[in-house]
Amino acid sequence: MIDILLSTYGEGRWLGELKESLAKQTYHDWRLVSRDDTTDHLGAMRSFERLLMQADEAEYIAFADQDDVWLPDKLQIQIDAIQQAEARWGKDCPIVVHTDLKVVDEQLQTIAPSFWEYTFIVPKLIDNNVRYLAIGNSVTGCAMLFNQAARRVSLPFGEHAYMHDAEIAMRVMLAGGHIVPIAKQTVLYRQHGDNEVGAQKYTFSPKMRERMRKAKVAYAASHPAVFRSWIEFWFWKIKLFFAKQ
Repeated sequence: MIDILLSTYGEGRWLGELKESLAKQTYHDWRLVSRDDTTDHLGAMRSFERLLMQADEAEYIAFADQDDVWLPDKLQIQIDAIQQAEARWGKDCPIVVHTDLKVVDEQLQTIAPSFWEYTFIVPKLIDNNVRYLAIGNSVTGCAMLFNQAARRVSLPFGEHAYMHDAEIAMRVMLAGGHIVPIAKQTVLYRQHGDNEVGAQKYTFSPKMRERMRKAKVAYAASHPAVFRSWIEFWFWKIKLFFAKQ
């Protein structure tokens, strides 16, 4: 059983399209668990944290965003991958699998066929390097699936956590778990004026930038090697950027 956790806010302009895409999944053993954050105003991360605290019965957990569309084989692709990973490392090992996404506009027209390429993410270089992951998260919440072992090591989120996907990825790695990238697009990642993060090529709101800064400074304070990794990471990003021009 998969618990699909959905945090909504406001009118949910595209919520119907998301739910329709969930109903078309080729993998059927799932349930949708949602909460409306309109009244509480916890924000996306803390709203998902609250949902995650309740998800103690499902074998696997996924996040859904109210403005995206899932491709029909999303859950099947991820279930196959995480079960293969558990066969290798055991069900008690914290494991996250995550896929690429297709970046689209409000009408679902393609902006970029690969979110990873669009934002210069190379998961195989970042995912299992905890120092790089601390400063360059590659896991996108709506494109991830993880097991109960990953849920247990992730809660509660830290004081300086800035997004639920980055926090879970970091906690899993610090606990000796594994992050498994899947080089397939399984989500239509809709970009619009109300995205909290989105795929805007490193452009974040001031509030999000400040949360990210505090999280990275807090981690670096207790892990001095992160400072060296920071330089290595961004040097590598710059090289990758110019290589694609």
